[in-house]
Amino acid sequence: MAKVKYWDKLKTNIERGKRGLNKGIPFQGFTTLSNHIKNIQPGRYDLIFAGTSVGKTAFVNSTYVYGAIDFLQANPGYVHDVEIIYYSLEIPPEHQIAKHIANLIWKEHRVLTNLNEILSIGGDTLRPEVERLIPLYEERMQEIQDKYLHYRSTLSPEYLYKDLMGYAESRGEVVRNDDGLIINYIPKNPGLITLVVIDHIGLINYSNYKDLKEAIDKVSRTLVFFRNMFNFSPVVISQINRGSEQMDRRENDNWMPMLSDIKNTGNVAEDANTVNGIASPFYYGVDKCLGFDITKYKNRYRLAKICKNRDGDVNKLASFLFIGEIGGYYQLPKADEIIGKPEELKQVDNYYKNLKSN
Repeated sequence: MAKVKYWDKLKTNIERGKRGLNKGIPFQGFTTLSNHIKNIQPGRYDLIFAGTSVGKTAFVNSTYVYGAIDFLQANPGYVHDVEIIYYSLEIPPEHQIAKHIANLIWKEHRVLTNLNEILSIGGDTLRPEVERLIPLYEERMQEIQDKYLHYRSTLSPEYLYKDLMGYAESRGEVVRNDDGLIINYIPKNPGLITLVVIDHIGLINYSNYKDLKEAIDKVSRTLVFFRNMFNFSPVVISQINRGSEQMDRRENDNWMPMLSDIKNTGNVAEDANTVNGIASPFYYGVDKCLGFDITKYKNRYRLAKICKNRDGDVNKLASFLFIGEIGGYYQLPKADEIIGKPEELKQVDNYYKNLKSN
């Protein structure tokens, strides 16, 4: 019977680390995440949770998805590659792409647009200056979808196993023992990080299960299997319990994210290596947060809290500027390191002032 020599695997990983091959992909500009959960790593299960309309999808896209892709596009020949299997259950993939184009237009041209304008939804019309910029990103977006990003629009526990197994078999050798049990996986590209993003897990199909909790728990255990056996990296998005949004939580910083806030089941938090909560203090009527004047930032401030970290520090807090129109997150320095508003917020404010004056 074939056996896996785990001591040899450990020695191999130690040697890889000594050669700088275990760096992971940096969270660009998100120093708190990079410092405390050590970048985007293979074989780690990360859970991100937040309330409705807080921007949890935007946070994942800014950090794990397009943040990682942008880094690799800017650093060819890096020690890691990435492929992302993205179960986009809430937002259509084409809307995801439109948001990213809006983000790039803002970053590179300082023109603020949004999904409604790009698609001329409702009474919004596409301005000529935005229309001229969109074709500039066609080649980049095609490369992203061809090389890095594989969208899925549906998910059930059974489909997840079948889909990930098919992907694994196309990317490496699945080793089984005499009884047919999987005992090892040998990837063709040892530097490849496979992210499995689920947005959000409360929207999975559970028609074959007694309730949503049972189906979510099955999905999470499947993700643990692929993390442990195939070194895949699940990134799961979850909502919070409605009771967690009660306004009486604003006192004594009780509004900050807690593990007990996670909706539907606590098993995903138990399975995950790291758990990060996102919150908007403005929603709770909080005036000050980590030294920041929320009456100035209003709904453009976000707090991130590392609620669980199996291999590092917990309860670490970070401040972010959130530009919802483009789904963009920008980590802020500590409040005492900022004089006045950050430049990003000034530019957003000026955009709306000019818009109102026209």
